Amino acid sequence: MLCKAGFSGTFASAAVMAFSITTFDAKASENPDWQGFYGGFALGGMYGASNPDSEAQSSGYFSEQSDLDQLRPGLQEKIDGYSASGSGLFGYDHRQGNMIYGIEADLTVMDYSETSNAGPVTFTSSPTIDFSTQTTVKTNFAFSIRPKIGYAFDNWMIHAAAGPSLSQFKYKFRYVDDNGSGQPVDFDETSWALGLSSNVGAAYNLGDGWSLRGDYVFNYYPEIVDKSQSFDRFVPLAAASFTGSFKHEADFQSHTIRFGLIKRF
Repeated sequence: MLCKAGFSGTFASAAVMAFSITTFDAKASENPDWQGFYGGFALGGMYGASNPDSEAQSSGYFSEQSDLDQLRPGLQEKIDGYSASGSGLFGYDHRQGNMIYGIEADLTVMDYSETSNAGPVTFTSSPTIDFSTQTTVKTNFAFSIRPKIGYAFDNWMIHAAAGPSLSQFKYKFRYVDDNGSGQPVDFDETSWALGLSSNVGAAYNLGDGWSLRGDYVFNYYPEIVDKSQSFDRFVPLAAASFTGSFKHEADFQSHTIRFGLIKRF
């Protein structure tokens, strides 16, 4: 009887322990730890667009208002396109109840290069002269630091973040007309631009510190170029040289959807 009672007690204790462990594991699964340092990578696709606000300026070469009006549509034509992207992510999260507070650094690389072409168009002030313009915008990376706030429930965590972003842009411009020798007028500017980055996303806990994540990232750079350009052109018919000028201004924005794998340390 004693032996039987001891066996029954041992079995009961084992059952209680098994139930407790199962319950603990279930709670851990339902309430994963989203706290601490993490790193990971993500792959996605980016749509980028630049909206130039460039102008030809009144000068000896562009002496008619109609010249400026005809040049404007080509100089301000939207430049947009798509590129694949890859991102490296590193950050830290602090959990307080279901709320998540953190900060994240993000280095994204892409091969974005898009060109707009306008013309040839005939000047109404000079019916024998045609002109054309070409504008190219290139960028290969963006580095962002974003404070983050999130909410955790079950195996999920959703978040939103916003912060500064730094990127480098290459802006190229070419103007060609039939006046004189027809040599192109080129402008090439490489510059750093500071902008704003924001994102929203969701992550799913896979266990053992791993999670799958998807997010949408929006970057905006209000000024990727702001420069004036002057050029001299010899006009044989007038037997004289004339100075012309362009004012180059443009912004840039990108929309990225990506999916990644994250590991917490």
